[in-house]
Amino acid sequence: MTLTTAPSVAATHTPPAVPVAAPISAAVPHTAAPAPARALTGAGLAALLVAFLPVNMTFGSVNLLEPQITSDLGVTVSGGQLVLSAYTTAFAATLVVAGRLGDRFGRRRLLAAGVGAFGVASVLAALAPNLATLVVLRAVLGVAAGLFTPQVLSTIQSTAPEKLRALGVTLFAAVGGIATVAGQLLAGAVSQTAGDHWGWRLVQILTGAIGATALLALRTVPESRSTAPLALDLRGAALLGTGLLLVVVPLTLGTSAGGPAPVLAMLAAAGAVLTVFARTQRAAERRGELPVVPPSVLRTPAVRQGLIMSLLFFTGYGAFLYEFSALAQGAFGVTAWGTVVLLLGFGAGFIVTALALPAVERRTGRWTMTGAAIGQAAVLLVLAVTVYGTHGGAPWALQPLLILLGVTQALMYGPVLRTVLSRTPTWAAGVAGGLFTTLQQLGLGLGVALLGGLFHAVADGAADGSAAGLPHGFAVAVTVQSVLALAFAFLAGHIARAGDGQPEAA
Repeated sequence: MTLTTAPSVAATHTPPAVPVAAPISAAVPHTAAPAPARALTGAGLAALLVAFLPVNMTFGSVNLLEPQITSDLGVTVSGGQLVLSAYTTAFAATLVVAGRLGDRFGRRRLLAAGVGAFGVASVLAALAPNLATLVVLRAVLGVAAGLFTPQVLSTIQSTAPEKLRALGVTLFAAVGGIATVAGQLLAGAVSQTAGDHWGWRLVQILTGAIGATALLALRTVPESRSTAPLALDLRGAALLGTGLLLVVVPLTLGTSAGGPAPVLAMLAAAGAVLTVFARTQRAAERRGELPVVPPSVLRTPAVRQGLIMSLLFFTGYGAFLYEFSALAQGAFGVTAWGTVVLLLGFGAGFIVTALALPAVERRTGRWTMTGAAIGQAAVLLVLAVTVYGTHGGAPWALQPLLILLGVTQALMYGPVLRTVLSRTPTWAAGVAGGLFTTLQQLGLGLGVALLGGLFHAVADGAADGSAAGLPHGFAVAVTVQSVLALAFAFLAGHIARAGDGQPEAA
């Protein structure tokens, strides 16, 4: 159960080189990064990991507390979905250029700025009087998180001694999963005692405070930067961010935006902006520059397929956490804390399997992802039938299925990340990692917007009302997620047949 970010992991791999466009390879600087004035220590590593904790904690906690937020602010379900999507979409849009900012202006400097902004925005979000203010501040949180997240592992990779570097990468991956669970535990415990009005607000403050404590220890983190930083391509980053927002916002609001006309208008504008973005990326590459999304990287079939798989995976992941939280609290009648307890098996299955993944893959080899995705589709279908059949009864009977779901997700996530990185040209490892993380965050937002919207639409259309219709809505949405899993399995099978770890011809 992890939302581990990928750019940092990319730095730990040296992918095999594949043919790329000549202008790009000529333009990419090969100057080695300078040795830092001082090496990263254990204390510095601890400060970096604490700074990273709130990134996934805020996703896990607000996902769980969305019903309380909508009730407290008196807004519709789509408004609550927008609170979730504002964070992930702004996060995704910022990530594409944040790593390059750190390379140019100093990673510790960007880390301090991002963590400080995250802490301030968290407190302000806790005081938000209405939906519009909260959505804006959640978007600011996403920008802040996107600003400092790439700096954490980049600093580990560039400043840590060899043994500490390996430990740091391992702990970074573990913290990603632990933070999501910790965010849910924090949300459940606080809301249980503070109530609907103050519960979600206190969670916002506490989440920001955890990250802000890292500011006190940042002096233990050495400064680092690249001697040959890549061009920022701010125009490309702005076009991509605008395009993503124009996709996610109308899909999240749906008919509550004032009917189909505004939704269609925003989606049409998104298509136009993203078309301009694609043209600018091709033009920049022809000029020998390295744009934020290099077309030559996407021409590698396994990379392109792996990125699509990551989008499919995180769309389903984000949707499932959102739908199950709403189902548990609306149909099962459990509290936010009870929902956390129900999801612990899911999280534990993911974390334990992720740790055992190397041993599993020695037996299953390159077909791990394919088998796991087919298994996930089967588990989701059984889960849909079970929930629809019980109509909100006996939620604890779902535990075996939730544990299996966590297991299959871990077997899908790790290999797809490695697939993207292992097939990427050496010069573009960080770029591919950034694209992976961008699609991860976009998928989380789209999952809530699309499948979460479907979930509520079916529930609201039930004859007995929304609450009674939640099991039906969950069954329909989860069935669609099983189709996404099968699409993932199809692409994984194609990659496996092409040969595990071997670069494909473009």
